[in-house]
Amino acid sequence: MKKIKHLLVLVATLAPLSLAAQTGLAVNRVFQGLVVPQKQMVEVKVKGRALSEYRLNFYHSVRFTATKPQKATIDALVAADRRSAKGTEERKKGRNASTILTLPQRGKTNRFLCYLTKQKGRAVVTTLAYMEGSVSNIDELRRLISGHLCRCTGYQNILNAVERA
Repeated sequence: MKKIKHLLVLVATLAPLSLAAQTGLAVNRVFQGLVVPQKQMVEVKVKGRALSEYRLNFYHSVRFTATKPQKATIDALVAADRRSAKGTEERKKGRNASTILTLPQRGKTNRFLCYLTKQKGRAVVTTLAYMEGSVSNIDELRRLISGHLCRCTGYQNILNAVERA
């Protein structure tokens, strides 16, 4: 019973922290399942020491297949967040596109948003990843991650988000 009580306290403590991470961003609607239903997403959240080697303290990604109207909505949300970004990096290769936004700091915490799309027929496979921590820029994050993550675990999403972007 004591273990269950501790677990409930832990969940109650961490849940608001992860919900607050993307607060204030237009794309938060995507993470909340308001654009694409959450049951259609693969969601990954990592917080704490598991990310410390990469100078991150929070990682949240969602991956899903978007319809054209959903993609248009997400494009508009990312464009809204781009207006307040401190930096933007965009790449396009064939049917793949990526955007990385360096978002305004929250306190002393640096924040990044990666938006990746891959056209597959009429469908668009989409990954949206939010990261925050003390890592100074996306190039440093690429350097820290390169070669260090097991490609068979949930960390693959982090690697993909940073390498493809």
